[in-house]
Amino acid sequence: MLRICVFIPLVFLAPILALAGHSPPKIFFAVYVQTTGQGLPPSEARPIQVPPDGQTILIRALPEITEHDLIDVQEDSSGSVHFRFDHQGQVDLSAVTAENQGRILVVTLNGFVYFAPLIDEQITDGELVVPHHLDPRIIQLLQGVAQANVKAMKRQ
Repeated sequence: MLRICVFIPLVFLAPILALAGHSPPKIFFAVYVQTTGQGLPPSEARPIQVPPDGQTILIRALPEITEHDLIDVQEDSSGSVHFRFDHQGQVDLSAVTAENQGRILVVTLNGFVYFAPLIDEQITDGELVVPHHLDPRIIQLLQGVAQANVKAMKRQ
């Protein structure tokens, strides 16, 4: 009888314990800006290769914007992906695009360069539009992060 009493709770707890250690797949989104590296210690700039020809440029080691700033990610009918940011992300995107015109903005997903345009105008509406298709599974992961960020903002 004692064995049954120990076994029954384990049957009900096993799925909960299995899920307790489970975490959803992580996605890392970051926006960097090109730098000359002048006046910066080597630890504050790093080289990265950007498409289309694999040119190596220096970017600031710390990103300007990350997945923690996302509040929405949508792909439109033309295949462009729209990244919308919270207030801090909007301020950071506006500042970096105002102060670094003529430099390269580098958007990475899980450490890989996804988009690297030349900054030609300030982005003030808090939305970065990338004219490249993105795998629907990646969009779902990013949307999950954005939804979690919005929920966290509401709790504050």
